[in-house]
Amino acid sequence: MTDPGVAGQERLFFEICGRALRGRPEAAPILEGLVSDWLEPMAAAEAAAGAPPGAARSRARLGLATVRGLLLDLLATGDRAGVDSAMEEFLRLYYDAE
Repeated sequence: MTDPGVAGQERLFFEICGRALRGRPEAAPILEGLVSDWLEPMAAAEAAAGAPPGAARSRARLGLATVRGLLLDLLATGDRAGVDSAMEEFLRLYYDAE
């Protein structure tokens, strides 16, 4: 996801999301599964790893939001080292909390 070769598609993803959030009808369909399509399988994986159901869903949402936020950070700043460091810290916190 952080390969420079796909940066154009990722910029387009965020652009379409922005248009959808501004109510543009041609972009609105992206919002339908933007979170839920990812949240359910990620929560199931968390539950399978032993997280309680409520925590599994919250952890899945936190992971999804963090990854998307850091991807936006990378696109906006180009600071690969900073983004990688932040992701490593997130994973450390995430797995140490178990």
